[in-house]
Amino acid sequence: MSDIIVHDATIITLDQSDRIIKRGTIRVSGNRITAVAPTTSADQRSEAAHVIDAEGKIAIPGLIDTHRHTDFALVQGLFSDLGGAELLKEALALYHTAESTLGKSFFEAAWGFACLRQLSHGVTTVNAMDFTPAIGAEAIGQAGLRGVIGPEIADFLKPKSGQEQLRDARRFIERYHGAFDGRVLASIAPGGEVGCSRDVWRGVAELRDDYPELRLHTHLYDSPAAETMAAGSGADDPITLLEQFGLLDDRTLLTHLLHADRRDARRIAEAGAHVVHCPTVYSYFQAGEQAWFPLPALREHGANVVLGLDDPFWFDCWDLFQEAKHARLLANFEYRAQQWSSYDLLKMLTIDAARALGLDDQIGSLKPGKRADLLLIDIDSPRHQPISNLPAALTNTVTAGDVETVVVDGELLVDGGTVKAMDVEAVQTTAEHERERLQQNAGWETSISGSRPPETSILRRVSPRPLIRAMKHWGQGSVNEFFQ
Repeated sequence: MSDIIVHDATIITLDQSDRIIKRGTIRVSGNRITAVAPTTSADQRSEAAHVIDAEGKIAIPGLIDTHRHTDFALVQGLFSDLGGAELLKEALALYHTAESTLGKSFFEAAWGFACLRQLSHGVTTVNAMDFTPAIGAEAIGQAGLRGVIGPEIADFLKPKSGQEQLRDARRFIERYHGAFDGRVLASIAPGGEVGCSRDVWRGVAELRDDYPELRLHTHLYDSPAAETMAAGSGADDPITLLEQFGLLDDRTLLTHLLHADRRDARRIAEAGAHVVHCPTVYSYFQAGEQAWFPLPALREHGANVVLGLDDPFWFDCWDLFQEAKHARLLANFEYRAQQWSSYDLLKMLTIDAARALGLDDQIGSLKPGKRADLLLIDIDSPRHQPISNLPAALTNTVTAGDVETVVVDGELLVDGGTVKAMDVEAVQTTAEHERERLQQNAGWETSISGSRPPETSILRRVSPRPLIRAMKHWGQGSVNEFFQ
C-alpha cells in the first residue's frame, strides 16, 4: 500500500518529456515516488496513509532556493527602508556583534523562523551560505526539509582568521554531510573575491580536493570593484582567480554576476559552472547607474541560470514564485521582452536548480524513482480561473499563499495549509522574544509604522580588524567603491 496517494491533480512533471497531466495521480511509498500517471477509478478508491483528492489543484516539484543567507532572518523589516550602503554597513556590524551580544539562542530562533517560512512558501530545498551552519543543519533536518549548507568562509569580513574558518568548515563537512537520511548536505562556500584572501582560496582548493563530491558555492562580480579585489589576490579578474585554483567547473555555483560581461559569461558557460541570479534583492537596494546581470550572453552560451532569494528578510518576501516573476520583468525591462518563457522560469525553480546542486537524479521533477518532494497549489478560485496557460499562471498570478500541501522525502509536512512538521506557535513566540532582544541590544527603534537604526552606527562600535585587513588588501578606494 502506498503511503501517500494524490489523485485528480493537474500535474506539471518537469520531467524530460515536459509532461503536463490534466487529471493525474502521484503515488508515494517511503520517500520515493512510485507512479505518476493519469488518474483511474481505482486510484480514487485506493487506500493509503494519506489519500488526497487534488481536484482543482496543481502538483509540481518542491521549489528550490539556490542562494540564501539565513542567520539573520529575524531582522526582517529592520532594513527595508534603508539605502544599500547604510544597510550593508549595519548588516556587517550585526555579523560582528550578534554572536557575543545575542548568543546561540538568537540564531536558533532565526533558523527556526526561516524553516517555518520555507515550509509555508513551498520551498522544500535551500542552498545556504551561513555563519552558523551547524544550527542551520539541525533546524533544516528537524523540520523535515532538504538543505545544502556551507559555512561562509570570508577572512576579510569575519573576526576569525581564514585558517580557523577553514578548520571549522572541515569539521562541519565531516559532521553534517549526508546527515538526516541524506536530506542535509554540505557545500564549500567561500564569500567571493570581496571576502577572501589568496590564502583562503588556497585552503578552499585543498578542501575541494579532499571532498570532490561537494558543490562550491560563492559570490562573484557582485561589486564594481571586483577586478581590483581579485587583483589583490594575484589574479587579473575573479574568473581567473577561480581558474588558478581549479575551482571553475560543473560543480561550481556562481552567485550574482552583476558586473560580469559577455566574455565572462562565455568563460563561465564553457566551464559548465552554474549561475544563481537574485534579481529582487539587488533591484530593491541598488540605485543609479550600474551594470546588470548579463542574461543574454549567458543564454547565448548555454549557461544554466537559476534563482535565489539571497537575503529575503531585507525586502520581506520569501516567495519564489514572485522571484521568478521579478526575474522575468527585470530582464524584459533591461533587454527586451521574452527573455524567459513561463516554463523556463518553472524549470529554474525546480529541475534546473536541482541540476545546479547536483541533485537532479533525486529531486526537481515528478518521476517514478525520485525522492518525493512535491507541492499542491490551489488554483480553484476566482483569482485564478479560468486558466488557459498554466505555466504563465504559476509565474504571473500564483503566490506562495496558494501552496496548500508540502511533501518532502515522502513526509507530509504541510497538509491543507496547516504546518504539521513544526510547532508554529512555539517558533513564533521564540522568534518574537529574540527579535526584542536584538532591538534592545543593538539600539534599533521599531514600531508598527517602521524602524530606525541606532543614531550611532553599530559599525563604529565593533572591532575594525576585518575591515582593516580588507583595506590593506584591496586598497581604500576599492573599499569605498564596495560600500557605494
